[in-house]
Amino acid sequence: MNETKKGILASLLATILLSGCGGGENIGSSASSNAGANPPVSGDSSLFLFGVGATATTTPRIQSEMNNWDVQAVTATQLSLTSIGAVLINNAGTSDTADVQVSGNGTGTFMLKSDTPINLSKYAAGFIEFQLRAKSAVPQELSVSIDNEYPNRSSIPIAAAVKGTGNWETLTVPISCMAPYPGATAVNLTSVSTPFFLDTNKTFNYEITNVKYTLSTTNTPVADPVTCKTAVTNGGTATGSGVNQAPALVSGDTALYYSGDKSNANDLSVSYPMTGFGGTTTDANQVVTADFPGNGGVFLGTDASNTDLSAYQNGAMTLDLKVSSYGASPNIQIRMDGTAGPDYGTFFTMDSSKVPADDNWYRCTLPVASLIPAANTSSVQKALYMGGAWDSMSGLQFAFTNVALKSALPSGFDANSPCQQIVP
Repeated sequence: MNETKKGILASLLATILLSGCGGGENIGSSASSNAGANPPVSGDSSLFLFGVGATATTTPRIQSEMNNWDVQAVTATQLSLTSIGAVLINNAGTSDTADVQVSGNGTGTFMLKSDTPINLSKYAAGFIEFQLRAKSAVPQELSVSIDNEYPNRSSIPIAAAVKGTGNWETLTVPISCMAPYPGATAVNLTSVSTPFFLDTNKTFNYEITNVKYTLSTTNTPVADPVTCKTAVTNGGTATGSGVNQAPALVSGDTALYYSGDKSNANDLSVSYPMTGFGGTTTDANQVVTADFPGNGGVFLGTDASNTDLSAYQNGAMTLDLKVSSYGASPNIQIRMDGTAGPDYGTFFTMDSSKVPADDNWYRCTLPVASLIPAANTSSVQKALYMGGAWDSMSGLQFAFTNVALKSALPSGFDANSPCQQIVP
C-alpha cells in the first residue's frame, strides 16, 4: 500500500490508549517465507538505526498530513512541509541528529525507513531506545510505532514519559507492550519496512538521535514490560492512566470500541465506527477525544448501523471516561439511539459529582435501561452517543475508550457512584 494510504490510517487512528500486556501476542514473530534480512548488529546485540555508529541502512523521513500525506527524505538542508519540518544537524557526529518541528496543523511523523525489510523478530521481548530533547512543551499525544505496511502497525503512547526539561532524555519502549490501532493488525517483526515511527498531531519541536533496538536495558522503560502499566509521567497524569489495562471481555459481552482483550466477546467495532459532528473529534491510540466550542456530538455508529442489542436491555454499558472541562454544559449526556430514534428523552446524565473535570480517567458502569428505551434495543443505530446540554456546550472537552456491553449489572451497582478512578 502506498504512503498516502498509510498516512490516512495515521490520521484516523494515530497518536493516544492501547492494549496492555500480552505483548508477545500483540507483535507476531513467527517465521515467514518473505522474512526480512538480518542486518548487522553491534557487539552488544543492539541494532542501531540512526545516530552515531548506525548499523542498519535506514533513512530518516518525515510525513505531513496537510500535504496529502507526502513523505520526504530528511537531509542537511531544512525541509518544511505544512504539518512538519526537519533538518539533519551535527551533534556527536555528522548529520547524526534530526531537528524536527511539528506545526500542530495535522499529524506530523518522523520515521526511519528501510528500502529492504528488516527481520526484527529477535527483539520481540526487547526494546526500542532513543534519545530525545524537547524544545517546546510536550504534547499530550505522542506515539512510537513499528510499521510494516497497513494494516500491520503496532504502537504505544509515550507522551507521559517525556519530562520535557530541554535536556537530552533516553526513552526506552518495551516492544512487548506495543499493540495495533483499531482496525489494524499486529506488526510482523520478521519483515519490517519502517522500524521507527514517531508522530503527533500537536505542536512539538524536538531533536532526536541514537535510535536502536536492544535486547536489554538499564534504563527505566516508558511502561513496565510485564504489566505494561505506565512507569513514569511528565508531571501530570499518565496518558491512559490504566486504560491500557482494560479487563478482558468474556463470552456474552459485546465490544463496541475496546482496547483490551476482546477475543472471547462479540466484536461490533466495525459495525459501530466512531464519527461525530461539531467541534473537533479525534480517534487516536484507541482513545476518542472531543472538544466542542458549540453544539455537537460524538457517537459510535452510522445511519446504516442496525443491530439487535436487546440481550443487554437489562444489562450495562461500561466505558472509560476522562473529562477535561464541562465548559458551559452542566453535564455530559450519554445515550444510545434506536433506528426509530433519536432517543432524545432517555440518557444517562454524567456530571462533576460522578466524574470530576480533573483530567483523570474513570471506569464507569451505566445501566442500558438509562440509555435507551427497551423497545428500541432490538434495532440500534448509535451504540453510543455523547454530548453536552444543547446550546450550552461551549468549552466541553472529554475523552473516552473501552466501550462494551454486558448482559447484567454488577452486584451492588449504585447509580449515584457509577464511576471509579483508574489508578495506574
